[in-house]
Amino acid sequence: MSDLPPLLLIHGEERHLVDAEARRWLDAARAGSNSDLNIEVIDAPAKLDQVRRSLTEIPFLDPLRHVMVRDAPQLSERGRRGADPPDLLATALRERAPTTVVCLVVHGKVATANPVLAAVRDIGGSISYHAPVRGRDLRAWLDTRLRGAGLRLPPGAVQHMLTVSNGDLGVLDNEVAKLRAYAAGRQALSAEEVTRLVGGDEQIEVWGVLDRLLGPAPGAGAVAVDDGLGGGMSSQYLIATMSGQIRDLLEAQEILAERRGGAGMLAGALGVPPWRAERLARQATVVPGQVLEGWLRALQQLDADVKGGRVDDASALRSFSLRAARQVTEQRGTSRARAS
Repeated sequence: MSDLPPLLLIHGEERHLVDAEARRWLDAARAGSNSDLNIEVIDAPAKLDQVRRSLTEIPFLDPLRHVMVRDAPQLSERGRRGADPPDLLATALRERAPTTVVCLVVHGKVATANPVLAAVRDIGGSISYHAPVRGRDLRAWLDTRLRGAGLRLPPGAVQHMLTVSNGDLGVLDNEVAKLRAYAAGRQALSAEEVTRLVGGDEQIEVWGVLDRLLGPAPGAGAVAVDDGLGGGMSSQYLIATMSGQIRDLLEAQEILAERRGGAGMLAGALGVPPWRAERLARQATVVPGQVLEGWLRALQQLDADVKGGRVDDASALRSFSLRAARQVTEQRGTSRARAS
């Protein structure tokens, strides 16, 4: 059985926190379900026929069904031309099957007068609101995140992070993860290291490795790895960053396979900027998920071998990048042969 509340509304202007709570809800739903058939995500439903059917459907092989509805226009301030009115969604929630657990996710604040908000309260549902994080609260959030990552930074370095991120929690979260990978167990980083890594040239270089590997000339990705290592870049930093990118790409492939839509839909589903969603959508078609999963396993094994002192980190990482480039080239050749 699920420990999730039967009905939950997550809303607010702080997109990163909204997305984080929504991901936790989905993770808990998957952990409590034996079949993915009992987990459904519906994006921006203008018409509510599908929502109403999903809320009343009987679960399969599980005691409960879990339905997430994201950014329904009935909950937005402006709505959408041609969309069903909020009253219909409120009625659908009241008529849902007792075996259906529902999560409504809205990237924005739901108006107090919205009938759906009133329905959630009347039914006894839970409401989670994430207000914008600004000023001292933003600094406190970052300090907490850094402590959780086991990092100590000089005040000037923390201010640099706040400045270059423009207060975007998603950007800050990624930067903290990157610094943690770079630190490789160290707690204290210098202001110079942070300035160089956060929003600097090294960030562009390391994030370009996978893009080059999956680009027209896959060998350029192997060259980028070699150049980074030759320039003193940490192998642990490279492994951690590439692993994170591959996980993001695998998630993008799953979303694109399950739902209709392109980069715009993907940006909303992952909570990433449009330019990053466009890149992920493009990369998702280059190699199948099995290849990416193989890369991820190889990097995880490489990380363990490096930490255990069983391999030379630079040589092993160069070998990995060359094998990966060869796989991309072979995959393209196979795809062309099938097309012809």
